[in-house]
Amino acid sequence: MFAKKTLVAAAALLAVAGAAQAQSSVKLYGYIEASVGSFEDFNFGTMTTDRATKVESGNMMTSFFGLSGSEDLGGGLKAEFVIESFLAGDTGSEVRNLAGGFWGRGSWVGVSGDFGRVALGQYDNAFFTMGLAYNPFGSSMTFSPSMVSYYSLGGFLAPSLGYDTGWVNSITYETPTIGGFSAALQFAPKETSAGGDAKNNYAVSAAYNAGALSVMGVYTSSGDINSAYFDRQKNWGLGASYDFGAAKLFAQYSVVKSEAGGSDGKSKFFQIGATVPVTEAGKVMVSYGQTKYDDFYVADGKLKQFSLGYDHSLSKRSGVYAALTSKKLSDFGFSDETANTFAVGLRHAF
Repeated sequence: MFAKKTLVAAAALLAVAGAAQAQSSVKLYGYIEASVGSFEDFNFGTMTTDRATKVESGNMMTSFFGLSGSEDLGGGLKAEFVIESFLAGDTGSEVRNLAGGFWGRGSWVGVSGDFGRVALGQYDNAFFTMGLAYNPFGSSMTFSPSMVSYYSLGGFLAPSLGYDTGWVNSITYETPTIGGFSAALQFAPKETSAGGDAKNNYAVSAAYNAGALSVMGVYTSSGDINSAYFDRQKNWGLGASYDFGAAKLFAQYSVVKSEAGGSDGKSKFFQIGATVPVTEAGKVMVSYGQTKYDDFYVADGKLKQFSLGYDHSLSKRSGVYAALTSKKLSDFGFSDETANTFAVGLRHAF
């Protein structure tokens, strides 16, 4: 009799556990990549270039790991969370960004449903989303002319985007997709009653996706709280792609306007590129971008970058790649400099 009751109780517990698992879930996931190659970049202290052979992580996309989860609240509502941390696959060390924290890649909690999604915490900024979505090299801070122009050279070649790829202390609302249209609003308060340079931050974006066509526009106004370099930035950008099957074409244009210490600066950027499938598992990527800088920390000048790569999938989650890029600085009041980089790498998503 006792054994029978025990079996009934165990079955009941398993049923409850199964129901709870069906209503909520948590998963571990991530991406790790490492490459070896000859890397060359600008040395702004000597106005020359430095070259070295390196094993590096995150050249095609920054390595990271994360935890995410959701719970069915009923009535079409879901509670969600994400926490993600950058890592260096070549050394095993933690990678910090402007956000600074261990979970610096993303950390937010939200609720979603038929109305869309509301998220609170550190959430990807729409300018970053536009930048990575409409160029062949995605979020690569080495090979993508878009990411290099927006972020990688921001400490010297300004104005670039002075804020991180995600906004901390933000409130983000994303609409549902209706007839191919979607939009997002983002607000990050200055979180202080004191005076000074701290300002509220705003972003708005709109996108249209229909079959082979994708278009996105974004505007941001950011101040000291999310900026490493500037008192205030007002930026806008457009991105588009069209998949012809034999090739997918990309284009971007943006204007970044900055203020710092009473000085105004502006940069205009464009990028064109394509991905071309050459086998069922392999594709060629090509991109050219140019940024024109006007009156800021340095004299007027241009940054030009050309990148070419090949990516080959070994499975749904693993692949290899080879890529090269050439960056050229010109018209900055010193001799023109060119930096060339070539690397081969291995990537794995989990």
